[in-house]
Amino acid sequence: MEEVEGTDAHALSFLASEGYLPLLLADHKGMPEAYSNLFNSSRQFFDLPEDSLHKTTFQAASGSAASEEGYSDLPGEKSILTVKTMSRCPDLLQQQVENAWNMTGAFLRDIACQIASTLGLQPDVFDPFVEPCCVLPREKRTPTLLRMFRYVRPQEGEATINAERHKDIGLLSLVIGHSPGLEVLDTTTRLWKAIESEEFVPEDAKVRSGGLTATLLVGETMSLLTRGQYKAGVHRVLCAPDREHASRFSIVYTLRPAVAPLYTKLFESEIVGRFAPEEQMDGQSSKELFERIRSTHWNVNVVKNLREEQQKRLRAKARATGTHDTNGQVEEYAPPPGPPPGRDRSDVIGMG
Repeated sequence: MEEVEGTDAHALSFLASEGYLPLLLADHKGMPEAYSNLFNSSRQFFDLPEDSLHKTTFQAASGSAASEEGYSDLPGEKSILTVKTMSRCPDLLQQQVENAWNMTGAFLRDIACQIASTLGLQPDVFDPFVEPCCVLPREKRTPTLLRMFRYVRPQEGEATINAERHKDIGLLSLVIGHSPGLEVLDTTTRLWKAIESEEFVPEDAKVRSGGLTATLLVGETMSLLTRGQYKAGVHRVLCAPDREHASRFSIVYTLRPAVAPLYTKLFESEIVGRFAPEEQMDGQSSKELFERIRSTHWNVNVVKNLREEQQKRLRAKARATGTHDTNGQVEEYAPPPGPPPGRDRSDVIGMG
């Protein structure tokens, strides 16, 4: 890969090969404060009674679209609030969501430009799919979203998996955590890493970041547009009992491609190579690519019985058609909750 001036080339190389990158939030001016404020407000929201007007007004749709916008509760697992526009954001969160969204949008646009440069592409090649998403829309939705989570921690005993292993389906995601829970899969050892734990986040660095951790993840769309030069990060959420934190709160900004004409030839270079004829797009909508990716995954953020139905349907399809995943392996669908901490042997099918 080509080195990018003024950028940590090693960090981008690690992101490309592993699909994830731990970040120090304190290195990004204003972001510790913005996310600390949003965490405080989201905690207030989640603590409201279920029949509160704030929650009922923004109740999510039922079924497979439940995680796309609004508030939903998955008993025993997590509560989720997903925001795509200012108009569909509870009043007590609007200013805090807008601040965090706009800072993160600008930050991820810069990362996308740096990624393009490492691949010998024009730095602005991602702009048509990123720029419309960088500022929180007032009314008109883009595919990009910001999700706030409250995960249920067990009071005692063994850790529980609150989100099975999956890849995000967009371009890039930034995960902000206030206590350990996020795990990423090491591509070499196939072992899970508790990336938000003290083993990977020095205490002094966490203090300087307002007690928060930050992890950058590569999504499936980015992986496909770079022909696998940047691998999508495999991750899950595993919550262990914690005397200091009864719940795990996290915030995830997921940058998904805005709808725009897509020309795959613009993403070709000596490093990336050439797209096969069946992969090429010549002005078709980016939505076609995104929906194609979505259709091959089940949704990790819907109720368990629906997840299992989606898994069963995809398993049957894979067996009937010999569908292969991006690693060239026939997809094998293990039922949730998945393997315990340690070596992982199942294939990736979930999406976030």
